[in-house]
Amino acid sequence: MDHPHQPERTINSRRFPRYELETELRVGILGPEHREMRGRSLNINEGGMGGIFVAGWDIGTSVALQFSVPIAANPIKVKGVVRNSTGYRYGFEFTELTPEERETITRTCKTLDLLQ
Repeated sequence: MDHPHQPERTINSRRFPRYELETELRVGILGPEHREMRGRSLNINEGGMGGIFVAGWDIGTSVALQFSVPIAANPIKVKGVVRNSTGYRYGFEFTELTPEERETITRTCKTLDLLQ
């Protein structure tokens, strides 16, 4: 069926544009086996972020993310899930964002868009 008013999505298209963000990224497993690892973020978008870690998690693992952004004095702490991994690179999707967390991430992306 033809949908003339919907933009065509390619295989490599994304829901949200990515913005470079290099900062410390702390990721902890939620639940009784709590352990935290430190890595470096690579990028952020309104739906999630990517980072590099020497060890990692299985796809689908629920995690707690903590990272700094240029528009906030204190680190952001949000929930997420591991969506993909390639080597040492991991992709996290944000989950259960509060309206305040979503607004901070949206403002961060808009600020980084202006700076890049």
